[in-house]
Amino acid sequence: MKRTASASIVIRRRTLGMLGNILGVAGVVVGVIGLIWTGAPGNTVIATFAFGIGGILLWAVATPQEFTGFFSGRQVRFGTMAIVSTILLIGIVALVYLQLLRAAWTFDATQATRYTLSPETERVLSRLSSPMRIIGFYSSRALTTREIDDQFFRLYETATNGLISREYIDPDEQPAIARRYGVQYDGQVFLANVRDDGTVDLATLARVPRGDAQERDITEAIARQMIAGRLTIYFDIGLGERGPLDTTQEGISAVFAGVQESGINARTLDLAQIAAQGGDIPPDASAVLFVRPLRDLTESEIQTVARYLDAGGALLLLTDVLFSEQPFLSESGAFNQFLLENYGIGALDAVVVDPGLSAQTPLDVISAYVFAESDIAARLDPAVSPTLFSVARAVDVKLSETPSNIATGRVIFTTDQAYGETNLTLLGETNTFQYDEGVDLPGPLTTVAWSTNVQTGAKLVLIGDGDFVANGRIVTTDGAVTVPGNGILFTDSVVWLTELSEEIDFQPQLYGQALPLIFVSQQQMDLIAFITIIFMPTAVLLIGIGVWMRRSRR
Repeated sequence: MKRTASASIVIRRRTLGMLGNILGVAGVVVGVIGLIWTGAPGNTVIATFAFGIGGILLWAVATPQEFTGFFSGRQVRFGTMAIVSTILLIGIVALVYLQLLRAAWTFDATQATRYTLSPETERVLSRLSSPMRIIGFYSSRALTTREIDDQFFRLYETATNGLISREYIDPDEQPAIARRYGVQYDGQVFLANVRDDGTVDLATLARVPRGDAQERDITEAIARQMIAGRLTIYFDIGLGERGPLDTTQEGISAVFAGVQESGINARTLDLAQIAAQGGDIPPDASAVLFVRPLRDLTESEIQTVARYLDAGGALLLLTDVLFSEQPFLSESGAFNQFLLENYGIGALDAVVVDPGLSAQTPLDVISAYVFAESDIAARLDPAVSPTLFSVARAVDVKLSETPSNIATGRVIFTTDQAYGETNLTLLGETNTFQYDEGVDLPGPLTTVAWSTNVQTGAKLVLIGDGDFVANGRIVTTDGAVTVPGNGILFTDSVVWLTELSEEIDFQPQLYGQALPLIFVSQQQMDLIAFITIIFMPTAVLLIGIGVWMRRSRR
């Protein structure tokens, strides 16, 4: 009887030792997997480790010889070794899977290399020296958009070896952070520099304008971020111009904000006050913009502008047809004559009428032709992105009678059916017009022109309309673009004047991207990984343990 009781005790201790062995190793392995999976030692991970350590202690106490024999290399029971080996194999496979998933390896198997960054983008990224972060705000309703964007954001992170990182925030779950970033819509993306401690520098935060081509959008945003703060343009407000902070339909707050989003410092100056005090335009001015001044420049103001141009300055002049005594850039005015004599371009006292191509009336002139060889007109396609000018002035361009150091050129002109109405009094009083041969100007007429001094580097762009950049002509109240060509003309004029195109020299892929044929969310990936790597092997292991325990009782 004693021998039977003693044998019963031995079998129970071995069973407890084996269970402690299995549970201990399983707890430790699952704890390690959980730590890597979550990235933080949470309560569940700590409890799993504690459970595993408890199992190992049970193994050591119940069967000390087998426990020491396992670590000393002595023979152990084949069943226990097989179970422990299976658990370790499951853990190793899970760890390898997680590491590969975190490494985010990417392979492009498409014939058109639609998931490969263009060489132009790679050249931009090669100049990157400080860390940046792409921050996207996606709610649960925008998971599909997030997966589309992540296909490309992941490429930037890989191409820069982590110098560009990515972060996704749910604005519904973290509304305070969304307000801090100024999130306006679901799926909005920002770009910012990263401090040494890994936090985002909100002072460098920039919105990423979104279109239908992900690579172009993000690469342009990165390039702008790299040169942010290096260029400054000034909007003059001393001559009654449109207000850069005016958010009404008549203001120009949209283009003012757009300049800032392009990485350019946008500020204001008062030319009249500067000239009255005998001062100069700030030397850091990459360009000065005059958006439809209401009066012409005085002699002291002209001299102030002349000194700025002699130092290599740049001007964007937007002039309107003004029915006043001293309108800006009057054909016989002092400033207009200064421009014609020194830079070969000026404004004409004639309103453009184009029955051949116009909108509601022949005074609403649509761009008919562009000189594509000009950098300003490179993106202006009359068939796709036309400009629209209302009551525009004709521009005079002297292609031959200019100093040898001056180069001039046209950007936009009308159809042959257009003419320049010179009877401004009749037009202003009765809004009537008709072509008078020998009096009015025959078409085609120029509406946009440029000039540059090849010696000093001074540049000018003259546009015969001051309304085309008003908020109502650029975007609607809900943020939709109204006339695409107007925004392109303004943007590319500023780019040419400031030589921003030399800072951002690339043509990334322009096609848009969509979801892969097989779309799997991150939650689904986690579920697939759990079932295939952990659940299925564990189920087989438990079945094997059950069979072994049942046979051991016989």
